[in-house]
Amino acid sequence: MDKIGIIGLGNMGEAIVKTLLKSGAKKESVLCFEIKPERAMFIEDRYKVKFIGSVEELIKKVKYIILSIKPQDSKKLLNDIAPLIDDKKIIISIMAGITLSNLLSAIGKPIKAIRMMPNICVKVGEGAIGIAPGPDIKKDELEAVKTIILPMGKTVEVGEELMDAITALGGSGPAFFLLFLEAMIDAGVKMGIARDKSKTICTQVVKGTLKMLEEEGIHPTLMKEMITSPAGTTISGLAILEESAFKGNIMKAVEISTKRAKELSL
Repeated sequence: MDKIGIIGLGNMGEAIVKTLLKSGAKKESVLCFEIKPERAMFIEDRYKVKFIGSVEELIKKVKYIILSIKPQDSKKLLNDIAPLIDDKKIIISIMAGITLSNLLSAIGKPIKAIRMMPNICVKVGEGAIGIAPGPDIKKDELEAVKTIILPMGKTVEVGEELMDAITALGGSGPAFFLLFLEAMIDAGVKMGIARDKSKTICTQVVKGTLKMLEEEGIHPTLMKEMITSPAGTTISGLAILEESAFKGNIMKAVEISTKRAKELSL
């Protein structure tokens, strides 16, 4: 297996390491660099992966370079590694707001690069991942990268112009959903159900609904219609949600988040 280098071991970098190892990647094929010594020690102790002393040394040893650092730190890093990047290296950037043209400009020569926008759920192998390949990426190279990230979740290939929307929908989406789940649990408590039991019911509602959608292959609207009987409890609750423009507000939240992602782009 070609070696993979991960630069930056924050929450997302750690999630990627965990999933790669869980899927069967050999520890010696995953090399890491982290600027914070205490963080590097923590990851090294927990996952037994090898840390390299400098980014330059790491670049020399790997084919795939996953950039998992803060966007504001990218310019210096890219300038430092530019001399070592050739057409045998493939950069996989998960830095929000850093475009492929930003990467090209910072490195100063044609490069093979892919933008990837995962969400936090890659930590359990159920991430929603958007990828946008650069113009110099060949089909077999893209497929190789998809194979690497396959254990992290489901991948959707999009044009780079949609990466801000992917950031909002996939990246911020779990927080929108968790707010709804929190409200459902609180509603159960308000109705007199103990919090732990309300949480069990609500989380199982989510798990069961998603499993049925996948196994039955049905559209969410159709499943909703299966639950919603005339003059019943469900339609009464749905009517209240629609009075507050529930669907419209969710759509607006994603739209606003997409706009913010564009504003944060460098």
